[in-house]
Amino acid sequence: MSSRTSSRSLAAAAGRNIVGLGTGASEATRISAPTSQPASRANSSQGLGTGVSQATCVSGSASRPASRANGSWRPSNTSDLLPVREQFLAHPRALTTPHRSAKASDDIGAKDLQVGLPRATGANSKLETRVALDDEQKTALRRVFAWCDADSDGVLNAAEFAAAQRLVAELSPEFDNMAATSIWDSVKNASSGGLVDENSFFQAMHCLTGALKLPRKVLLQGILRQTSGHSSHFDRSVSDLKHALVRNVSSLPGDDSVMAPPPPGPLWRTATGSSTFLLPPGAAGGPAAARVAFKLMQYLAMRTEDCTIIDSELAAKMMGHRRMFKDMLDMTGDICGVHVVAPGSKSTVDLFLMKSPDAEQLFRVRVIGLQLSPGPDLRLVGMGNFDAGPVQQSDIPASLWNEICVQTAVAQSAPEETSLTAPPPPASLERQSSMLGDADLQDAALVLAAVPVARHLFRIKLNLESQARPATHYVMLLPRLKTAEVGHVRYGDHRIAIKQTGSVGCDVKSTSFKNFVISNIQGAQLSNMVIEHEFTAHRVRLQTRAVASASQVMPVPDLSAEERACNLGDDASRAASLRATLDSQGLGRRSGERDIAFAVRLGKALCSGYAYDVAITDSHVRNLPTLIWEQRRGDCSAFNAGFVYALRAFGIPARVSLGFKYGRAVAQACGSVVAPHAEAEFFAEGIGWVPCDATLGLRRLGHDASSALSFVEWRPATMSVAEAQELARVLQMPQDPWQQLVKEGLQNKLEKLINGQVNAKELSAALSTARGISESASLACVDRVMELLGETVQLSTDTFVKCLAAMELGTFRELGTGGGLSETSRAGVKMFEGGPWSGDPLDPKQMKECMMVPEQMHRIMEHVGAENTVMDWSAMWPYGVFTCSYEFEEKPILP
Repeated sequence: MSSRTSSRSLAAAAGRNIVGLGTGASEATRISAPTSQPASRANSSQGLGTGVSQATCVSGSASRPASRANGSWRPSNTSDLLPVREQFLAHPRALTTPHRSAKASDDIGAKDLQVGLPRATGANSKLETRVALDDEQKTALRRVFAWCDADSDGVLNAAEFAAAQRLVAELSPEFDNMAATSIWDSVKNASSGGLVDENSFFQAMHCLTGALKLPRKVLLQGILRQTSGHSSHFDRSVSDLKHALVRNVSSLPGDDSVMAPPPPGPLWRTATGSSTFLLPPGAAGGPAAARVAFKLMQYLAMRTEDCTIIDSELAAKMMGHRRMFKDMLDMTGDICGVHVVAPGSKSTVDLFLMKSPDAEQLFRVRVIGLQLSPGPDLRLVGMGNFDAGPVQQSDIPASLWNEICVQTAVAQSAPEETSLTAPPPPASLERQSSMLGDADLQDAALVLAAVPVARHLFRIKLNLESQARPATHYVMLLPRLKTAEVGHVRYGDHRIAIKQTGSVGCDVKSTSFKNFVISNIQGAQLSNMVIEHEFTAHRVRLQTRAVASASQVMPVPDLSAEERACNLGDDASRAASLRATLDSQGLGRRSGERDIAFAVRLGKALCSGYAYDVAITDSHVRNLPTLIWEQRRGDCSAFNAGFVYALRAFGIPARVSLGFKYGRAVAQACGSVVAPHAEAEFFAEGIGWVPCDATLGLRRLGHDASSALSFVEWRPATMSVAEAQELARVLQMPQDPWQQLVKEGLQNKLEKLINGQVNAKELSAALSTARGISESASLACVDRVMELLGETVQLSTDTFVKCLAAMELGTFRELGTGGGLSETSRAGVKMFEGGPWSGDPLDPKQMKECMMVPEQMHRIMEHVGAENTVMDWSAMWPYGVFTCSYEFEEKPILP
């Protein structure tokens, strides 16, 4: 995804379109636990332990106040309390309360948790009272509870509780890693002990934080930092992984298929004894790093609670991220193979994932910088970072792929009773694919097949950022999605609704056009207004006609002359330069090469040797058609604009799609269910408009409609003539090429000079006279239009004027700019102060353009590596600034 989200660029054009999200992978960094402790602390095992014991450990004798001595915490009367480490190891179950319903939480474990609290002893002792946790402290500790509750069941098991204690105790300068490790080692399998609910957790943490003697501010800030997801190298590597998944994957299919039962093979029985896993090819009998990487991912993805191979400090920091890894494997599939890319002291290991033997997509998670402890007792003590993305079969080593095929074939053909015969020879998996082979792409009869999957609903609420009162009137533009009815097959239909959630204000008055909806909004209505975009999302695949279901085949739309001109439009000299650049790289179009075959070959070239780079895009926003081919770097807008204008240069109509990626994966990456993104569509002769995403290379054709990860196109990057004609009815846009030609009266001038169908020479002479330009300039203009339209189009003055406007509309301009309708792509809505619209075109001089900003933009900016600050958008724009909040809902398709 891409950004272009700097405050400078946002302010420059009333919030010019933000088309994506992205960040580069961070450098590999070592995450490891201390290997030794200072001598002054090595003799004591209580650093974390004393606080823990006072919170959780059972003792039959009275408790004594804790005291500090020799730089560590210890009980003040060791005759009453066993040393913390020994006591804990002797009674590991005392860490947690017996398993009971979370609803009966008022007294769960109260006695166990209160044993060991500082208590007055002796006649002269003054009773120490503990101040109850206040709301702010509870809020902070609730963050710790939620962070460590990996399975989100509302209670902590032994390992989760131990990790929570460690995260808090680490805030103390006298934290004892050895004691913490001992505690973790005794419960890390989470196979013993009961469960701790929130109330019991508060009681335990009350004791622990009291024992730490930390200033309140230090404690609260430390807890916020520990649970921020950015406090450690591992946190940052996971943040990179979340973004890489969103950035590198176009969409995720809603594939509910499951792997076949595993065949007989090498097994890993976890230390918990509760699970047994087949070691996948590459891990069974392979290098130690392969087995460790597999076991690490199984733990992270909550397939097992066995973390015996993971250092305690690392495991504690992983706890809050396990839900994300589980979701990732749920979306992409389980591990089917492992390959050690770079062995050594810091190994790099590839984990290959697929949902089922016939799954369309293969994924790779690369684990970088694995560091293992020496000796026979292997333990992961450090690691760098992750990367993730889709791969092709050819990206998997051939020998490993053969093993995967053998194992899968055995699993699929295994009878009820285990066969003792030898496994069948390697066979290619019959995997579905939206990327057909070269021969099919060039010669086969191909179609687009679309299947309705679900109803997707976006709710948008607008919040006026400034403290000033809203304007009296606003005019709102809402884009209509391009649907299968007009040949764009991602969506089946689109419904727009504007609702009032309260009783303030009158009904919203709206007028529907074919390409947009215009509404008059009163300022008093804003706070209670909800905009709804609801559409049927399609799963779209390119298939051979022989295998496609007749009911799913989409008809090929007719491409009008002005549509062709708009989607081929570009500056003639730039198109010629781009052709020369691609020819020099061996990427030019070959003689007789079919549209679809050339598009796939060109897109596949972007898979290798091209890098994702947000910064270079932001500094070359006006050169996106050539940026990726010249610099070999860019974000999603650079990849897709470069792909689109390269196709146009070789005669294939194409367009950039602007909108949002959305779904669970996006929410994990940046805290918002949506993030701005750019994709592409191209018109393949005999097939129709093919949707795709060329970011980091074209790996798939089509579209997916799952709630895990999908894309909604609010608008194409450029307007068509039909759209420009509609927009002219409601809003005067002096810079719009169509409105300029209408104002110039070019068609009337030409019709006075010539009538009916004309040839290029006659049209050139008339154009020279009508516009007062040289004959050479007019001839170049006519030749360019004729070149875009081809020889079969019968040219008339009406067709020529429309195609001339279409060509200029299609010529590249900064994405998401160039008119009110184009700018709806930024947020799914565009607002203007002024109006109301009463049927006549609004004068732009009387309208004040508002800035539209997604509510979580600061989180998106953080993930793209931009300024990590919350912007005061209202101070950056002289008129209204609206932040837009989004809710997403997936509904079933009713019969």
